[in-house]
Amino acid sequence: MQLRRALGLLPLALLLLAWELAVQAKVYPPVLLPAPGKVLLVFVEDWQTVLDNAAASVARVIVGIGLSFVVAVPLGLMIGRYRWLDLLTDWSIQIFRSVPPISLIPLAILFLGIGDKPSIALIFLSGLWPLLINTIFGVRGIERTLIKVARAARAGELLVMKDIILPASLPAIFTGLRLAVGAGWLTVVTAEMIAVKSGLGYMILNAQLTFRSDLIIAGIIVIGAIGLVADQLVRRIRAHVCRWQEGLTAAQE
Repeated sequence: MQLRRALGLLPLALLLLAWELAVQAKVYPPVLLPAPGKVLLVFVEDWQTVLDNAAASVARVIVGIGLSFVVAVPLGLMIGRYRWLDLLTDWSIQIFRSVPPISLIPLAILFLGIGDKPSIALIFLSGLWPLLINTIFGVRGIERTLIKVARAARAGELLVMKDIILPASLPAIFTGLRLAVGAGWLTVVTAEMIAVKSGLGYMILNAQLTFRSDLIIAGIIVIGAIGLVADQLVRRIRAHVCRWQEGLTAAQE
């Protein structure tokens, strides 16, 4: 297992080697392509700037995706459970989920102004659709026999929803959450370049205006690292909550 995890670092090591070789070969001027050591110094000399902006971005994503989860999961359970509600909302969901949240930045600024509100609203929308759709399909994938048995035992609708539909849908919900976190993280960085004055997106844009390519690359590294940590965190929570599923699904040895 440890060897498999170590193999995951191999592409990153090769990328770092190619980066160093490009610097040594002077493919680009140092002002455009700084050495890895210079980028590393950013985390020593400008650590407070990086930390503050990273914290601002993470806070926005937590709030936005949290709101998406609170709205999408109950709504998805209801739509997946009741056919009439699915017929009522299907076209609307397909239309609105096809609109990239980034394209709504001008409207978000017009209605919500400059600051955290437009960014959080866009993160909310970017996380809403993957969570909603995965929850709906999670409910639809439940064995109907389970619900029929519960009905035969005279279980009420609330009990069926709480003890059968929700637990059986959790794997799909967590898959949607992983997608939502990734989408929200991409959205916040883009929105911060336009709508706010803090965050990693703002830091990268400001660094570009001041020709701080080392700070740009450091910001990109932090974005990737936080995205990886967030994904691993969701995966670990899913493995704990859905441990009953272990051994029931196909997986590579």
